[in-house]
Amino acid sequence: MNTKQAGKISEPEHHLMGGVAVEVRNIYTDDNTRLAISRIKSRNSDRLPFPVILIHGSYSTRSFWISPKGIGMGVYLADQGFDVWIPELRGHGLSPKGETFSRITAEDQIRYDLPAIQDAVFTITGTPAFWIGHSFGGLFILAALSVDWLNHETVRSLVTFGSQISLGDGYLKIPPVAWTLSAMLKILGNFPAPKFGLGPEIESAGTMIETIRWKKFRGKWTNSEGVSYWEGLGKIKMPLMTYAAANDKNDPPAGCRKIHKRLGSVDKIFMVLGKDNGFSKDYDHVGMVVSREAQEEVWPDLAGWLKDRI
Repeated sequence: MNTKQAGKISEPEHHLMGGVAVEVRNIYTDDNTRLAISRIKSRNSDRLPFPVILIHGSYSTRSFWISPKGIGMGVYLADQGFDVWIPELRGHGLSPKGETFSRITAEDQIRYDLPAIQDAVFTITGTPAFWIGHSFGGLFILAALSVDWLNHETVRSLVTFGSQISLGDGYLKIPPVAWTLSAMLKILGNFPAPKFGLGPEIESAGTMIETIRWKKFRGKWTNSEGVSYWEGLGKIKMPLMTYAAANDKNDPPAGCRKIHKRLGSVDKIFMVLGKDNGFSKDYDHVGMVVSREAQEEVWPDLAGWLKDRI
């Protein structure tokens, strides 16, 4: 690819998703990878000039935030007046997999994709954005901020849903299991998540192997240069909302709380989405964002928190 592609932003293509108007642009990262980013402009007459960037987690695409029928948290936030941006990380959804898909790492997405997304949205809007991430999407945002790959000045505030690294996946603590899974991933080149009902997208072997390195016995949450993401969390000072789901077996509340406590924000809230806190049910990992109940009580809670920080 021509090295001059880095930083390029294409003209938007216009699509409809269930009657919702969506603009799709291609942007290019510093390592010359093409990413797709979808924009839902507010249909509310009381438009708020504030972008919201929604980052999906593993095995996922933009459909987590806006379904083909035009339903989702992304559409809801647009209807609340926000300027909604939904990127798809490399190898997911409309962002092409390419011949090197199997070698895509989590660090590629943290180091290159997120800064390119930030630069593109700020270039177009000129306004610091609210960032929202689900699962590893939120974890990637935290990692990028902790080592200053994201510019803190253009992050208005941060919201994470079920984002943690220290608990869950206990089988990875058994060395032979971690070794075997890593070897199998190298052979397959990807993790076939759709076959296990975990999501619509396969995940690259490189990303999965890096995740195993983080979560295995005596694993460390570090980048390729050995820099600890944990150590930089205290530098994160912007307003923060941490949502955890009471019935989340993948990323339990205790793990989310551990990260939350390390963050340097003064304005920060930790909320467990469950009956003990007045919600209608004990939410799970996906249902905390994608469910009828979440639509009725979690989405409004989020929108209220965002509006209070305008």
